Amino acid sequence: MLEMFRHPHAKPEKLEFADATPIMTELRITKSKEEIDLIRKASRVADLAMDAAIRATKPGVAETEIAAEAEYVMRKNGAEEFYRTYVASGPRSTIAHGLVGHRKVQKGDIVMIDVHPTVNAYHADLCRTICVGKPTEKQQKAFDVYLRAQRAAVEAVSPNATMTNVENIMHEIFEKEGYEEYFVGPPIHGVGLEFEEPPLPAGHAFFHGEEPKDELKPGMVISIGNCGLYLGEFGVRIEDTVAVTEKGYEELTRYNRRL
Repeated sequence: MLEMFRHPHAKPEKLEFADATPIMTELRITKSKEEIDLIRKASRVADLAMDAAIRATKPGVAETEIAAEAEYVMRKNGAEEFYRTYVASGPRSTIAHGLVGHRKVQKGDIVMIDVHPTVNAYHADLCRTICVGKPTEKQQKAFDVYLRAQRAAVEAVSPNATMTNVENIMHEIFEKEGYEEYFVGPPIHGVGLEFEEPPLPAGHAFFHGEEPKDELKPGMVISIGNCGLYLGEFGVRIEDTVAVTEKGYEELTRYNRRL
Protein backbone atom coordinates (compact mmCIF):
# COMPACT_ATOMS: atom_id res chain seq x y z
CA MET A 1 0.00 0.00 0.00
CA LEU A 2 2.82 2.41 0.89
CA GLU A 3 4.41 1.82 -2.53
CA MET A 4 1.21 3.02 -4.20
CA PHE A 5 1.54 6.39 -2.47
CA ARG A 6 5.17 6.60 -3.51
CA HIS A 7 4.29 6.10 -7.18
CA PRO A 8 4.85 9.21 -9.37
CA HIS A 9 1.13 9.39 -10.20
CA ALA A 10 0.41 9.98 -6.49
CA LYS A 11 2.70 13.04 -6.53
CA PRO A 12 4.82 11.78 -3.61
CA GLU A 13 6.73 15.08 -3.45
CA LYS A 14 3.60 16.56 -1.81
CA LEU A 15 3.37 13.80 0.82
CA GLU A 16 5.18 13.24 4.09
CA PHE A 17 5.73 9.69 5.30
CA ALA A 18 6.00 8.69 8.96
CA ASP A 19 6.66 5.24 10.38
CA ALA A 20 3.62 4.22 12.45
CA THR A 21 5.12 0.90 13.58
CA PRO A 22 5.65 1.93 17.25
CA ILE A 23 2.04 3.16 17.49
CA MET A 24 0.58 0.01 15.96
CA THR A 25 2.81 -2.18 18.11
CA GLU A 26 1.51 -0.63 21.33
CA LEU A 27 -2.08 -0.99 20.12
CA ARG A 28 -1.68 -4.66 19.17
CA ILE A 29 0.83 -6.10 21.60
CA THR A 30 -1.78 -6.79 24.31
CA LYS A 31 -4.79 -8.72 23.05
CA SER A 32 -8.40 -8.31 24.14
CA LYS A 33 -10.46 -11.26 25.39
CA GLU A 34 -12.13 -11.42 21.97
CA GLU A 35 -8.77 -11.52 20.20
CA ILE A 36 -7.52 -14.32 22.43
CA ASP A 37 -10.73 -16.23 21.70
CA LEU A 38 -9.91 -15.97 17.99
CA ILE A 39 -6.34 -17.19 18.57
CA ARG A 40 -7.80 -20.02 20.64
CA LYS A 41 -9.96 -21.02 17.65
CA ALA A 42 -6.94 -20.93 15.37
CA SER A 43 -5.10 -23.10 17.89
CA ARG A 44 -7.86 -25.73 17.78
CA VAL A 45 -7.48 -25.78 13.99
CA ALA A 46 -3.71 -26.15 14.39
CA ASP A 47 -4.23 -29.17 16.68
CA LEU A 48 -6.51 -30.81 14.10
CA ALA A 49 -4.08 -30.09 11.27
CA MET A 50 -1.18 -31.54 13.23
CA ASP A 51 -3.15 -34.71 13.91
CA ALA A 52 -3.89 -35.10 10.20
CA ALA A 53 -0.26 -34.51 9.25
CA ILE A 54 1.08 -37.01 11.76
CA ARG A 55 -1.45 -39.66 10.74
CA ALA A 56 -0.33 -39.21 7.13
CA THR A 57 3.37 -39.61 8.00
CA LYS A 58 4.68 -43.07 7.11
CA PRO A 59 7.46 -44.59 5.00
CA GLY A 60 7.11 -43.75 1.30
CA VAL A 61 4.94 -40.66 1.80
CA ALA A 62 6.38 -37.39 0.48
CA GLU A 63 6.67 -34.24 2.57
CA THR A 64 4.36 -32.51 0.09
CA GLU A 65 1.65 -35.08 0.82
CA ILE A 66 1.99 -34.61 4.58
CA ALA A 67 1.70 -30.85 4.19
CA ALA A 68 -1.31 -31.30 1.90
CA GLU A 69 -3.18 -33.27 4.58
CA ALA A 70 -2.51 -30.56 7.17
CA GLU A 71 -3.53 -27.76 4.83
CA TYR A 72 -6.73 -29.51 3.74
CA VAL A 73 -7.79 -29.93 7.36
CA MET A 74 -6.98 -26.31 8.12
CA ARG A 75 -9.20 -25.14 5.27
CA LYS A 76 -11.90 -27.68 6.14
CA ASN A 77 -12.04 -26.37 9.71
CA GLY A 78 -12.32 -22.68 8.97
CA ALA A 79 -8.84 -21.39 8.17
CA GLU A 80 -9.14 -18.77 5.45
CA GLU A 81 -5.37 -18.78 5.08
CA PHE A 82 -2.22 -20.21 6.62
CA TYR A 83 1.37 -19.10 6.82
CA ARG A 84 3.52 -21.64 4.99
CA THR A 85 3.53 -25.20 6.34
CA TYR A 86 6.91 -26.69 7.25
CA VAL A 87 7.60 -30.42 6.89
CA ALA A 88 11.23 -31.53 7.12
CA SER A 89 12.17 -35.21 7.33
CA GLY A 90 15.37 -37.14 7.98
CA PRO A 91 18.50 -35.01 7.49
CA ARG A 92 16.28 -32.11 6.39
CA SER A 93 14.99 -31.85 9.97
CA THR A 94 18.27 -30.08 10.76
CA ILE A 95 16.94 -27.04 8.86
CA ALA A 96 15.56 -24.52 11.36
CA HIS A 97 12.41 -23.93 9.30
CA GLY A 98 12.43 -26.57 6.60
CA LEU A 99 10.28 -25.72 3.61
CA VAL A 100 8.30 -28.64 2.24
CA GLY A 101 10.21 -30.74 -0.29
CA HIS A 102 9.63 -33.83 -2.42
CA ARG A 103 11.66 -36.12 -0.17
CA LYS A 104 9.85 -39.31 0.81
CA VAL A 105 9.85 -40.29 4.45
CA GLN A 106 11.91 -43.33 5.40
CA LYS A 107 11.67 -45.67 8.37
CA GLY A 108 13.63 -44.29 11.31
CA ASP A 109 13.32 -40.68 10.12
CA ILE A 110 12.79 -37.77 12.45
CA VAL A 111 10.06 -35.56 10.94
CA MET A 112 9.48 -31.97 12.05
CA ILE A 113 6.03 -30.51 11.24
CA ASP A 114 5.08 -26.86 11.81
CA VAL A 115 1.63 -25.41 11.04
CA HIS A 116 0.28 -21.83 11.23
CA PRO A 117 -3.45 -21.54 10.44
CA THR A 118 -5.15 -18.15 10.13
CA VAL A 119 -8.74 -18.08 11.43
CA ASN A 120 -10.67 -14.80 11.32
CA ALA A 121 -7.33 -13.06 10.61
CA TYR A 122 -5.60 -14.41 13.74
CA HIS A 123 -2.79 -16.97 13.78
CA ALA A 124 -1.68 -19.93 15.84
CA ASP A 125 1.76 -21.56 15.81
CA LEU A 126 2.28 -25.26 16.48
CA CYS A 127 5.29 -27.52 15.86
CA ARG A 128 5.81 -31.18 16.69
CA THR A 129 8.63 -33.62 16.04
CA ILE A 130 7.94 -37.32 15.52
CA CYS A 131 9.90 -40.44 14.65
CA VAL A 132 8.77 -42.90 11.97
CA GLY A 133 9.31 -46.13 13.87
CA LYS A 134 11.32 -46.68 17.04
CA PRO A 135 13.66 -43.77 17.81
CA THR A 136 17.34 -44.34 18.48
CA GLU A 137 18.71 -43.59 21.93
CA LYS A 138 20.32 -40.40 20.55
CA GLN A 139 17.05 -39.23 18.99
CA GLN A 140 15.05 -39.94 22.13
CA LYS A 141 17.56 -38.22 24.43
CA ALA A 142 17.66 -35.03 22.33
CA PHE A 143 13.86 -34.99 22.13
CA ASP A 144 13.46 -35.52 25.89
CA VAL A 145 15.89 -32.70 26.70
CA TYR A 146 14.16 -30.29 24.33
CA LEU A 147 10.72 -31.23 25.65
CA ARG A 148 11.85 -30.67 29.23
CA ALA A 149 13.31 -27.28 28.34
CA GLN A 150 10.24 -26.18 26.41
CA ARG A 151 7.89 -27.33 29.18
CA ALA A 152 9.93 -25.52 31.83
CA ALA A 153 9.84 -22.33 29.73
CA VAL A 154 6.06 -22.54 29.27
CA GLU A 155 5.54 -23.09 32.99
CA ALA A 156 7.62 -19.99 33.76
CA VAL A 157 5.30 -17.69 31.81
CA SER A 158 3.59 -15.12 34.03
CA PRO A 159 3.02 -11.34 34.25
CA ASN A 160 6.11 -11.19 36.49
CA ALA A 161 8.39 -12.82 33.93
CA THR A 162 10.31 -11.48 30.96
CA MET A 163 11.06 -13.11 27.62
CA THR A 164 14.72 -13.17 28.64
CA ASN A 165 13.88 -15.05 31.87
CA VAL A 166 11.83 -17.61 29.97
CA GLU A 167 14.44 -18.11 27.25
CA ASN A 168 17.27 -18.45 29.78
CA ILE A 169 15.46 -21.38 31.39
CA MET A 170 15.82 -23.26 28.11
CA HIS A 171 19.48 -22.29 27.77
CA GLU A 172 20.23 -23.48 31.31
CA ILE A 173 18.76 -26.92 30.66
CA PHE A 174 20.55 -27.28 27.33
CA GLU A 175 23.85 -26.25 28.89
CA LYS A 176 23.43 -28.63 31.82
CA GLU A 177 22.64 -31.55 29.49
CA GLY A 178 25.42 -30.72 27.00
CA TYR A 179 23.18 -29.54 24.16
CA GLU A 180 23.75 -25.77 24.21
CA GLU A 181 26.03 -25.90 21.14
CA TYR A 182 23.20 -27.46 19.11
CA PHE A 183 20.61 -24.84 20.02
CA VAL A 184 19.69 -22.03 17.64
CA GLY A 185 17.58 -19.17 19.03
CA PRO A 186 15.65 -17.10 19.80
CA PRO A 187 12.90 -19.55 20.78
CA ILE A 188 10.11 -17.04 21.57
CA HIS A 189 8.02 -14.57 19.58
CA GLY A 190 4.60 -12.97 19.75
CA VAL A 191 1.56 -14.30 17.85
CA GLY A 192 -1.54 -12.44 16.66
CA LEU A 193 -2.58 -10.83 13.40
CA GLU A 194 0.83 -11.91 12.15
CA PHE A 195 2.49 -15.28 12.47
CA GLU A 196 5.39 -13.49 14.19
CA GLU A 197 4.82 -10.14 15.90
CA PRO A 198 5.70 -8.30 19.14
CA PRO A 199 6.62 -9.01 21.81
CA LEU A 200 9.92 -9.90 20.16
CA PRO A 201 13.38 -10.38 21.68
CA ALA A 202 16.23 -8.29 20.31
CA GLY A 203 17.49 -10.95 17.91
CA HIS A 204 14.05 -11.30 16.36
CA ALA A 205 12.82 -7.71 16.53
CA PHE A 206 15.56 -6.50 14.19
CA PHE A 207 14.22 -8.58 11.28
CA HIS A 208 10.69 -7.21 11.77
CA GLY A 209 11.65 -3.54 12.00
CA GLU A 210 10.46 -3.51 15.62
CA GLU A 211 11.89 -2.44 18.95
CA PRO A 212 12.69 -5.31 21.34
CA LYS A 213 9.99 -5.98 23.93
CA ASP A 214 10.96 -8.07 26.94
CA GLU A 215 8.26 -7.65 29.59
CA LEU A 216 5.36 -10.10 29.60
CA LYS A 217 1.91 -8.74 30.47
CA PRO A 218 -1.58 -10.25 30.71
CA GLY A 219 -3.15 -10.40 27.26
CA MET A 220 0.07 -11.02 25.39
CA VAL A 221 0.22 -14.18 23.27
CA ILE A 222 3.57 -15.79 22.55
CA SER A 223 4.97 -18.87 20.87
CA ILE A 224 7.58 -20.90 22.76
CA GLY A 225 9.80 -23.28 20.77
CA ASN A 226 10.51 -21.27 17.63
CA CYS A 227 13.99 -22.80 17.25
CA GLY A 228 15.27 -26.27 18.08
CA LEU A 229 18.26 -28.52 18.64
CA TYR A 230 20.10 -29.35 15.41
CA LEU A 231 22.53 -32.23 15.76
CA GLY A 232 23.69 -32.64 12.15
CA GLU A 233 21.93 -35.96 11.49
CA PHE A 234 18.54 -34.68 12.67
CA GLY A 235 16.82 -31.90 14.58
CA VAL A 236 14.07 -31.73 17.22
CA ARG A 237 11.65 -28.96 18.07
CA ILE A 238 8.36 -28.54 19.96
CA GLU A 239 6.43 -25.27 19.76
CA ASP A 240 3.20 -24.07 21.37
CA THR A 241 1.09 -20.91 21.41
CA VAL A 242 0.64 -19.57 24.94
CA ALA A 243 -1.43 -16.69 26.35
CA VAL A 244 -0.18 -14.70 29.35
CA THR A 245 -2.94 -14.45 31.97
CA GLU A 246 -3.37 -12.47 35.21
CA LYS A 247 -2.22 -15.49 37.25
CA GLY A 248 0.15 -17.20 34.84
CA TYR A 249 -0.53 -18.69 31.43
CA GLU A 250 -2.95 -20.64 29.25
CA GLU A 251 -1.72 -23.05 26.61
CA LEU A 252 -3.76 -22.51 23.47
CA THR A 253 -2.24 -25.32 21.37
CA ARG A 254 -2.52 -28.66 23.11
CA TYR A 255 -1.62 -31.45 20.71
CA ASN A 256 0.22 -34.32 22.42
CA ARG A 257 3.99 -34.10 22.72
CA ARG A 258 5.32 -37.60 22.03
CA LEU A 259 8.20 -38.59 19.78
